[in-house]
Amino acid sequence: MTSEVASIVAAVIAGAAALASGFFFGRRQVRDQAAVVHGQWLRGQRQDAYVALLDAWDTAVKEFQEEIDQGEYFDQIAAHEEALRGPSYWEDHTGMMATNVDRISEGVQRSLERVLLLGPELVDKACINLDEALKALGSSVRSNSGTPDWPNYGMYLEMSLNAKKARSAFLDASRSSMRAAPRPGR
Repeated sequence: MTSEVASIVAAVIAGAAALASGFFFGRRQVRDQAAVVHGQWLRGQRQDAYVALLDAWDTAVKEFQEEIDQGEYFDQIAAHEEALRGPSYWEDHTGMMATNVDRISEGVQRSLERVLLLGPELVDKACINLDEALKALGSSVRSNSGTPDWPNYGMYLEMSLNAKKARSAFLDASRSSMRAAPRPGR
């Protein structure tokens, strides 16, 4: 092989290597850029979902509190209604409380599901705890309904404290999720 042919072969090999490395690194750059853009989009979706869940949660807790606040007048109303309607009043009260608690709880479910779809796992766990705390709070509102002992203030206060802790834990988890900037390869 002559030196000219060897030079041409070396140039072809060097050119092919340059093209291959350019293709590889260019492709990697596009892939990394796509990962960062997707991470930014996902971060925005998560932020919207977290805020929507906290808004729905706060609304539900406020409505549960309004149900419990009716207890101040319940004894007077119950005595009057029971005298008018008899035992059916208590059945109606149980049904009404169940309907109200279900309606309030359903207002949060779609937001909970959206957060569970978007993750990450740390937030998912906090979201599940938030859901359980809301169910327990709703159960405490329903506790003793249909009896003169409604509302069960002791149980409600205990579940209300647990709900505040669950909200705080969710806020901490979502905060740590949002503070991590999107990076390629993650």
